[in-house]
Order: sequence, then structure tokens, then C-alpha cells
Amino acid sequence: MWKLKTLLLPIAVSVFISACQTTPTQPYDYSAFQKSDPKSILVVLPSNQSVNIKAPFGVLAQTTKPLAESGYYVFPVALVNETFKSNGLTIGNEIQNVSLKKLGDIYNPDAVLYLDVIEYGTKYQVIESVTLVSTKARLVDVRTGIELWSGSASARVGSNDGNNNGLFGALIGAVVNQISSNVRDHSYSVAGVVNQQLLSAGRDKSILPGPYHPNYKKPSSVAQ
Repeated sequence: MWKLKTLLLPIAVSVFISACQTTPTQPYDYSAFQKSDPKSILVVLPSNQSVNIKAPFGVLAQTTKPLAESGYYVFPVALVNETFKSNGLTIGNEIQNVSLKKLGDIYNPDAVLYLDVIEYGTKYQVIESVTLVSTKARLVDVRTGIELWSGSASARVGSNDGNNNGLFGALIGAVVNQISSNVRDHSYSVAGVVNQQLLSAGRDKSILPGPYHPNYKKPSSVAQ
């Protein structure tokens, strides 16, 4: 048994992660973002188009770090979500229908981040297991309701990515990946990659650096 585990370990960890952000063909227009100049962001529970009921929470839990590193104050997502829950709102679509005025009265944020989970989970095929997370995001000014920024990103992990062991290796890789998924949610880790890609300032067509970022309002941080 131990010899088998030793043999399978390199296959199990031989994965490749790729992420990409959708970019428009024209230079991004940051005029509304610059005029609004948000300093605090309220993140609400994402809506969910995937079949995984854990998806909104897996994505929500990993939004604070990239936004904070981008220079913004982020309202504690767990406390915000608990507030909605205590008022009978537990689904992302319902929460996202709450008016901006109401959100402004309760939290007084500069902007609200709306997320939509398109795909989240692992699909098992004959010789491969693929974990895919895909999301969209919109940042909206609370006072005016104007959209300041939008973007999308996705990340994929395949059990056979980088695997050169042929059909037998592919089959073993898929089996090991399926077994490990029973004790660990790979989608959660992949969602972290997606959020880092999507919500980090300084990337092409990404959000602008916030007031607590060293590149705040520097000319080089603004896409022309």
C-alpha cells in the first residue's frame, strides 16, 4: 500500500494552473473610477450560476486579501454576510437586489463589489479530472449607482496537466484526484487564484490602486 502511495504521489501533485482575465479590445475607460475615487469597498455574497451550493461562499471568503493588498478598506465579509443572514437574506441574488441607498445607510461604503460565479467545481471524466472556477465582477459607486469597473477571470486545474505517463498515468491521476477531492475542496484553492487574478490592482484592465497602495494615483497606475 505504501509503495502504491509513493508511486501515485508525483502524479497527484503534477498539476498546472492557468488563469486569464478577459480584456476588452479597446483601452479601459477609467474616468468614472477616477472621479469616484473609492476608498472603501463592501463585498456582498456572489450570485451563483454553477451547480455547487458552496461556490458563493468559497469565492466570497477570498475577496478581502487581494482588495486589501490593492489599497482598499474592505468591510469584513463574514460579518456583512451574517448581517444579511440575520435579516432573512441568504442567497446572493436576493442580497444583490438590496438597494444601494439601503447599503449606504447601513454600511456607508464608497463602492459595492458584485460578483457572479459562472463555474465552480470539479468534473470527472474517464482519464481526467478538471477543476474550473470562473467569475465576473462589477464595482459600483454607492452614491451614484454608476459602474466604475468590471472584469472576469477563470482558472483551471487538470489532473493530467503536465502528466507524460501515458494512458495508465492519466487513469491513475484521475483516480487520485477524485479520492483527494473527497477530503479537500480543490475549487476553493482555485477560487483563490481567480480572485487574485481578478481583484489585484496593477494588472491589465484591472481595478486601480486604492488610497492605501504605494502606487495610488501615480500616472503609471492608470491605463491609457
